[in-house]
Amino acid sequence: MLTINLFATDALSATQTGLIIVLMILAIILVLYTIITLRKVGIAAKKVDYFFEDLTYKSEILSATVDTVERVSNYIDIFDAFAKRNVKSWVKVATKNKDIFYKMVEKLRDFANTED
Repeated sequence: MLTINLFATDALSATQTGLIIVLMILAIILVLYTIITLRKVGIAAKKVDYFFEDLTYKSEILSATVDTVERVSNYIDIFDAFAKRNVKSWVKVATKNKDIFYKMVEKLRDFANTED
């Protein structure tokens, strides 16, 4: 009976050693998989960052273009109002573009008040 116990202990020890080796191999595979996954996540995060940076840049360019188109359309409205010689059109353009008129008046006032 004593030999059976020693055999059982040797078998148990061999089983434990085998399980430890299998768990070590699985841990190594898991660590490598995690490293690869984190690297891919980092690359994807950079791509998303570049995408948003590109969108921001394009929106700034588009904003300037929209401002330019708005100013040109205001000048066209002013020209149209003067061409029609219609007082209603002048009032409409003046109320629509009052900020531009205020800026022009401010610039004229500043120019008139400057000392040479």
